[in-house]
Amino acid sequence: MASTASPHETREPAGTPTALRPPAVSPLIQRANAIGWPGLAGSSVLVAWELLVRGFGVKEILLPPPSVILRTMVERYDLLLQHLWPSLYLTILGFVLSVAGGVLFAVLITYSAVARRGFYPIIVVSQVVPKISIAPLFIVWFGTGAVSSLLLAFLIAFFPMTINAAVGLQTIDEDVLKMARAFMGSRWQIFLKVRLPNAMPYLFGGMKISITLAIIGVVVSEFVASQEGIGYLIKLAGGLLDTPLMMAAITALSLAGLLLYGIIAWAERRVIYWQSPNYLDIGTG
Repeated sequence: MASTASPHETREPAGTPTALRPPAVSPLIQRANAIGWPGLAGSSVLVAWELLVRGFGVKEILLPPPSVILRTMVERYDLLLQHLWPSLYLTILGFVLSVAGGVLFAVLITYSAVARRGFYPIIVVSQVVPKISIAPLFIVWFGTGAVSSLLLAFLIAFFPMTINAAVGLQTIDEDVLKMARAFMGSRWQIFLKVRLPNAMPYLFGGMKISITLAIIGVVVSEFVASQEGIGYLIKLAGGLLDTPLMMAAITALSLAGLLLYGIIAWAERRVIYWQSPNYLDIGTG
């Protein structure tokens, strides 16, 4: 009786020696490698940092050791949380607006040659202008409130989202489009069932870039003129020469950004279920 292989089993090429076949790696080991190696490298850097700073007697005002930064974060967690929340709120809102606006504009330039030729170059040129130079103008136009920070975060995060979404929507095999049209697929059906699934990896790639840039936009705006936020706290601590507090604020902002990035990566693994784990997870393989 002929044996039937499970559709989930990986077939090896005929004649491949057993010794040359790559050993199967369980998802648990892959996940441990993805977390363990960065954790080991980061711990090594922190230990070396602690030993070198204390060994050479570097003053805390110049470079505090990680233990002092951690103690500052624990002792002044209420101050850090008070200023972290406004920055995170504006970052998430600016990110959401950039994703919505970027995808909509990418659809527009995908289906409209006039929009692609007319507005796409303008967006590219707008990204050449340094954003730090635009922040004072936003302060003059919209004041020192949250509107300026939100608009700057949106402006910075919008461009990579648009580019990635447009590339994903337009990078389609022409034979696939011809087949979809041959089966009487409408333009809406082709978009939902062909273009959008093909663009998903590009969309999440743009989201990963946009979330980090949105944080930069908010902090830059808070540096220029603000009365709250992590950027304001970093500037205030720098004026007071409180380096441990400054480093604690930077660390809190970095951890928050890493958390937001991780949420997007988690959503990517759930949405793009047809991609292999090696494509989605850094450090696996």
